[in-house]
Amino acid sequence: MKTKVIVLSEDARTSPAKLFRFLNSLDYDIKVKETCFGAYIEGEEEVVDKVANIVRNLERNKIFCKDRGFPIWDKRVCRAFRGGGPRFGFHQLEAEQRILEWVSKGLEELERGDVDEEEIERRYKKILSRYEKLDVEKFREIVEEELSRIL
Repeated sequence: MKTKVIVLSEDARTSPAKLFRFLNSLDYDIKVKETCFGAYIEGEEEVVDKVANIVRNLERNKIFCKDRGFPIWDKRVCRAFRGGGPRFGFHQLEAEQRILEWVSKGLEELERGDVDEEEIERRYKKILSRYEKLDVEKFREIVEEELSRIL
């Protein structure tokens, strides 16, 4: 058995309800559960992978899939059995969904050939440089400067 999460980008034309109906209309032996972000599908590994590929091609670069660690209705994570609240990993999935529109746009640009690879590399390095470790002496300098400014 395998379970996959299907997540819709915010700019997808497909809604979770429409996705749910589509998945149920397919002639495959799968369980489907509609969610606020898309759906879960569960079944034999080969079938689930095949259905995931069909679904992704409905709206190229707008529908994303990933494996889920728990089966649908698993009592350890299902809100219905745990008394409500977000399930484990929900906040991570929510954060991932928020950026899918940007991922979608990037994939579309890549497919059109509108990508300057050198520019991407430059921007990537610039972003990474923001997260470099700060030298202790530099940190001390910043702190002393700010303290002198406010005191």
